[in-house]
Amino acid sequence: MHVRTGLMVCVVMALSCKSKESEVIKTETVATCVAEAGCTFYSVALTRAEIDQLLNKNNFFAAAETGAVLVLVDCAPVIEEGQSLESIDRKYSGAGAAQFGEGFDFKQYVLDHGCFAFPNNTKRISFTANADGEAYTGYFFLNIKQGEAFMPNESFQAMAPLEGAVRVDAFMQHRVMKTYMVDPEGKKWVMDMPIGMTYGVSPEDVENLERFHRDFKKTGKRERFLQTALYAEEYTGTDDDGAQMNIWLVPATDVLLPPEEFACVGFFNVGYIQVNGVTYLMYKLTGSGFAIAVTGIEDGEYSFDPTGYTPFSVPGF
Repeated sequence: MHVRTGLMVCVVMALSCKSKESEVIKTETVATCVAEAGCTFYSVALTRAEIDQLLNKNNFFAAAETGAVLVLVDCAPVIEEGQSLESIDRKYSGAGAAQFGEGFDFKQYVLDHGCFAFPNNTKRISFTANADGEAYTGYFFLNIKQGEAFMPNESFQAMAPLEGAVRVDAFMQHRVMKTYMVDPEGKKWVMDMPIGMTYGVSPEDVENLERFHRDFKKTGKRERFLQTALYAEEYTGTDDDGAQMNIWLVPATDVLLPPEEFACVGFFNVGYIQVNGVTYLMYKLTGSGFAIAVTGIEDGEYSFDPTGYTPFSVPGF
């Protein structure tokens, strides 16, 4: 994915009053921000509920605390709480001054920037993983439309070489890992294995939205996501065994999961989850004996021919 450090929109709740036959008009403050250039703020006559409607969200900005800030980074909405206009401007390398402009049309901005045209292209995700004292570097493809992950031989063998196999290509879909192997004699084999039996992070660790809300809370820590203008936030909770697990989430700029879908993840549970209508990339995961971090993400494509492979199974799997 080519992540652009492009235009952001920050929406801040403010209250202004006009005296017109005792009429009180509530307004929202909107800021268009550019990475490394700061922000320009505007007052718009919209309620939080109206902004949620324009963003196609249900009780999103409306549920934020008083004084919260809504940030759109390439159409990815982020709730910022406890931030002043000056601090928002400084965040995007401005001078720390809340400079106001005029004539901002929030609805037209959303339409002009195609904020609902999410392509959901297949992603090539590079990562590092540390487990049980061993360090690994690899990549895989995440086919968001098909809910499928593919790790080609080059990456798989660098991480977990299999004895007696000269080529290993692996797929993950519907919580099953399908491994295609070629032995030294050129014979082709394919094996199905439930996910979680070979890789430390289990899908049940972040199984659904209800579990996420129950077991994971923000820590207040945040950091820049790679070399972009996006910021990731840390959540802490427990894995399926009750051990502490931390997850860093960064808003997705060109991926939008369907309303009924909570997660689309690949190897090591790296992928996307949807929280309160917003799709996030799980940027880093740390827990008991493991640490995983995304080091790069871009659009990508893959191909694989599964013909000619003979099924086999291993006792106990």
